[in-house]
Amino acid sequence: MKNILIATHGTPGARKAEILAKQWADKYGAKVTVLSIINEAWGDMTCDDWLNTSTTRNNFGSYVASEIAKEIDAVWTRVRENFDGVEIDFLSKGGKLEDVLAEAAAKVNADVAIIGAWQKNQAPGFKDRLENKRLHPQMPCPLVVAP
Repeated sequence: MKNILIATHGTPGARKAEILAKQWADKYGAKVTVLSIINEAWGDMTCDDWLNTSTTRNNFGSYVASEIAKEIDAVWTRVRENFDGVEIDFLSKGGKLEDVLAEAAAKVNADVAIIGAWQKNQAPGFKDRLENKRLHPQMPCPLVVAP
């Protein structure tokens, strides 16, 4: 195993994927790519566009984009510290969750992709979940769900 892809946003389930990826990276000397997916729905956060001017909407959109960038930076900083000694790369993409994960796995030629297990209670701020029916047929490599 040479390339491990993990999709994480830093929630408790995703952190389990990070731990498993680190263990396997250490065991196999594999490179790890950390994927942050910006769900395409974030653009809907501007919601009541018809109430605002285009300038107001654009300013709000820029604000939301900067907040997402801060969140991703915080996750990547923590992961970088936790993966000391492992060759690591970072990738951020926007789009449908399943499409982006499958495309990233193909792009980095992943031997395995690791995600966190479905959590009964979602972390605050996260409403979207991967749909197995959409994801599995697209995956170009084995998909592991970290328990």
